[in-house]
Amino acid sequence: MIQPQVVTQNDFGQSLPYTLQDGSQNPVDLTGATVQIKVQNSQDPTDTLKFTGTLTIDSAAQGTCHYVVASGNFDTPGVFLATITATWGAPATKVQTWPTFQIIVQPSLPNAAN
Repeated sequence: MIQPQVVTQNDFGQSLPYTLQDGSQNPVDLTGATVQIKVQNSQDPTDTLKFTGTLTIDSAAQGTCHYVVASGNFDTPGVFLATITATWGAPATKVQTWPTFQIIVQPSLPNAAN
């Protein structure tokens, strides 16, 4: 299970780290995989993705990777839903998706009190 992450509205350039594990908490070997993150605003009723990004694999054997936040990824405060999917082979011979987790985007300051 991937824990919720907190980022600040309009921040970019920082890394969001992940350790991808199987159901027994063992690292998933990412050798030869392409890993992507998909993010959607949890309040968006249209099922439109906010963005899709490719993660950098840090240690394939240990299942560690990270996503570098791009400008515009989190320009709106709120709760976002995310999934990470690893795909091995072209054409795909194996696909694994981890359960949905939250990314919480805190408003940047100054922030008008409502």
